[in-house]
Amino acid sequence: MRFGTRFLPAALLALSVLALADGEARAMTGANPNLVDLLRNSTSILKGTVTGVTDGVDAAGLPYTEITVEISRTLRGQEKGTYTFRQFGLLNPRISADGTRKMLPAPSGFPKYADGDEVFLFLSRPAELTGLRTTMGLGAGKFSFGPGRIENDLANQGLFRNLSLDEELSTTNDVRMLETEIGAVNPDTFQSFVERAITGRWVETCQIWNTSEGKTCAGGGTQGQGGARKIVVN
Repeated sequence: MRFGTRFLPAALLALSVLALADGEARAMTGANPNLVDLLRNSTSILKGTVTGVTDGVDAAGLPYTEITVEISRTLRGQEKGTYTFRQFGLLNPRISADGTRKMLPAPSGFPKYADGDEVFLFLSRPAELTGLRTTMGLGAGKFSFGPGRIENDLANQGLFRNLSLDEELSTTNDVRMLETEIGAVNPDTFQSFVERAITGRWVETCQIWNTSEGKTCAGGGTQGQGGARKIVVN
């Protein structure tokens, strides 16, 4: 598929929809997902170090960025050791091999990676048509570590908003983290919370939920609002 330069923005939009089909398109739409959304919709959740970032154009003419991660912890999914995936778009603009068109980088909002980054990723399922994959909610699902801190590409804005949690599950550190409206949080507290949520199936068993949805289990059915007290983050 070839496009003249003046048609490229529309072409990129069409290609991005194609590339992110079957669930991946959800990553491009709607408000910032909160932590419940990330836990509910991510098919793989990984911690690791980025060891390679390259880009290119595949045989179908689809531009991609290829990210390689040395995994140190798999919280959900089957990925182990060195894992490589491709997301839509180039790292930098370039001229096509035949010199007839300018190829632009990935659209705004797509996560960016660099060698040596320590990351925590909430990954969507690979697209069926292209195999491309990215983080759930784009930048919302890609977290970077710093000294004593972790935050996603949106500075954690909205991450803990509209979230309810059965109170007996929380620690003092959890409560402090959940009250954060924007900005980095403690990485140990964050990882512990996510690990406990996955191991305890908190989303599936209605122990954590989106306040606006009511206490509705991911697998269907609604539990009453009575019973255990809850922490609510508006």
